Amino acid sequence: MRRMLFALGAVLIGINLLSAVWDVRNDRGLVERDALRDFNNLTALMADQTARSLESVGVLLSAAAGDISSTGVGEPSARGLRLRERVSGIPQIRAVLVLDRGGRVIVSTDERSEIGADYSGRDYFMAQRDATAPGRYVSDPFLGRVTGRWVFAVSQRIIDANGRFAGVLAAIIDVDYFNRLYRSLDLGEHGFVTLLTREGTVVTRIPVREELFGKKLTHRGEVLDALNREGRYSGWSPSMVAGQSWQVLLSAAPVPQTPLVVMVGKPESSVLEPWYAESMRVVMRTLLTSAVMIGLVWLAARELARRARADARMQEDRRLAQVEQDRLQDRLRQAEKMEAIGRLAGGVAHDFNNDLGGIIGYGEMLLEGTPEGSPEQRYASNLLTAANRARDLVDRILAYSRSQKVVRQPVEMGRVVRETLEVIRGSLPAGISLDPSIPESPVPVMGDSTQLHQVVLNLCTNAIHAMGDSGTMRVSLEAADLRSERIFVHGVLAPGPYVKLVVSDTGVGMTERILARIFEPFFTTRDLGRGTGLGLSVVYGIVTDSGGAIHVTSEPGHGSSFEIYLPRADAGDVVAEETPGPIERGRGERVLLVDDDKSLLIMTAELLTRLGYEPVPFSDAGSALASLRAMPAAYDVVLTDEMMPGLSGSELARAAKQASPHLPIILFSGRPSPALTQLALEAGAIEVLRKPVQSRELAGALARALAT
Repeated sequence: MRRMLFALGAVLIGINLLSAVWDVRNDRGLVERDALRDFNNLTALMADQTARSLESVGVLLSAAAGDISSTGVGEPSARGLRLRERVSGIPQIRAVLVLDRGGRVIVSTDERSEIGADYSGRDYFMAQRDATAPGRYVSDPFLGRVTGRWVFAVSQRIIDANGRFAGVLAAIIDVDYFNRLYRSLDLGEHGFVTLLTREGTVVTRIPVREELFGKKLTHRGEVLDALNREGRYSGWSPSMVAGQSWQVLLSAAPVPQTPLVVMVGKPESSVLEPWYAESMRVVMRTLLTSAVMIGLVWLAARELARRARADARMQEDRRLAQVEQDRLQDRLRQAEKMEAIGRLAGGVAHDFNNDLGGIIGYGEMLLEGTPEGSPEQRYASNLLTAANRARDLVDRILAYSRSQKVVRQPVEMGRVVRETLEVIRGSLPAGISLDPSIPESPVPVMGDSTQLHQVVLNLCTNAIHAMGDSGTMRVSLEAADLRSERIFVHGVLAPGPYVKLVVSDTGVGMTERILARIFEPFFTTRDLGRGTGLGLSVVYGIVTDSGGAIHVTSEPGHGSSFEIYLPRADAGDVVAEETPGPIERGRGERVLLVDDDKSLLIMTAELLTRLGYEPVPFSDAGSALASLRAMPAAYDVVLTDEMMPGLSGSELARAAKQASPHLPIILFSGRPSPALTQLALEAGAIEVLRKPVQSRELAGALARALAT
């Protein structure tokens, strides 16, 4: 049954194809016949119009020649005036000349003509003198002496009273008149009309090609021979223009009572253009219907085979279901993993803040106690720089765990890149060279300085790992103005001003499969334990969240290049870093200090002492509240952590305000948020500080609290 279906389908498709071939062949014949019919009509019309134009010229010449033969030329000026009056209504005549028997001009209707000029060499004069052309003679076209424009002459012999040759009367015909006449025709694209002599000399052609005027055409024999035999020509012919080998479809007819021929035609490509279009439609229709037939046959065959494949298919709609179930489970596990990481990030950041608090606090004490310019001072300063960078990094982790956007402001990107490269430079392997290209002029972007530091650091770290022990890492920064939208594999960039950061390496490169997944969280090509797969996903999140985009190019064995586009800011909006003033110190004020982390409590108490305050530390919020209630006037300010077991900092603040309404209270928290700030202010606190707290921040907050 399936074989019968396929055989029937093959027969139907064959019939369809044969029908298309038949239609295409018939359509060509119709197009040719329609074109020839139009050309024949135009040729007849143009031949008639041309004959009428030359007939009026012939009437004028016959009358003037007869008058001169009977009365003589007379006074030349008077004869010229009478001739001008006669030709004033015949626009195709440029001038009328009277030549004596020696071929010299004795009368002209054109005042610019030179009387006495010798025209004895003109073919129209010689033909009339030698009586080789009985009646009127139409000359080949030539450039007029006076006007320098293309003309041809229609001449008639003048005889005296004795019947002897007395001169020639010639009407100079303006070729441009016929150009205007033929241009009025709708010839279509690439259509042409040509006026030529029976010997094949071109008088004029539309579209105008003056290089052909006055020249005999090649390949003219077939057409002109047919004209002489049959009185007209209609059909295909080689192009008569030298250097052109294509076929043309044309119609040619003689101009009555003249030795001229009018031809109208088009090149083969233009004539057959409608046929080409129709053939394409036929081909597309045939292909479509054949495809439909094939589809129907295939559907029928598939239906016949459906029962035989039912079991196999059932084992397959099950395998796919299992694959889909596994995929959904993987996505669920991934979502749970991301959620767990978010919770873990918040918890780890909170605990890490406490450790950073000790590092920053003791680091500041160490820096304060070291001699100016000593190595120990430099070590302490570098320690604080790294700790503060870690502090900002923890803040970003907390922002990530809370899914909150950071505040962006104009940042000088050149400074961020230089600082990051300075950190990286000291850890580069000996075989890897760094080639930076950072402009001296500012290149500000809209962003967060710590996030931008992460972007540069992660990209450079990846480049170093990709190169191994040797290679070159190039880092460049420049302004870029995009005039149109750019579409990258990993994003779309709208037109506008940007700053472009490029980090490229000469490492192992990436395949297309790896390149498509590099920004997926936890995707890494490194060995187990050597990479988390979060570096590039963090870069992608920061860049896209900033309104930028990333373009990555890579080839195995030829390294990788990361182009980062960030929205450019106005250089005037970049806030210069303020030089910190002296740290404000206390005058022995008593501070009720509460924190459940004893190590941080001890460090903060020591720091308060060094700042000039008298701390009273408590690791239990309940004991601190009991002391305050017992001696409300013994404390000048309360400094408490928010997250504590039993009694939170906000709850302690509310109870402290009841015990001492005018007592200033400061909270600090490792996880500050707008909601926590609002809760603390409602509880009576005047300020919330973010842990870990720097000594300068703490001193400023205490000074502000005590000044209220």
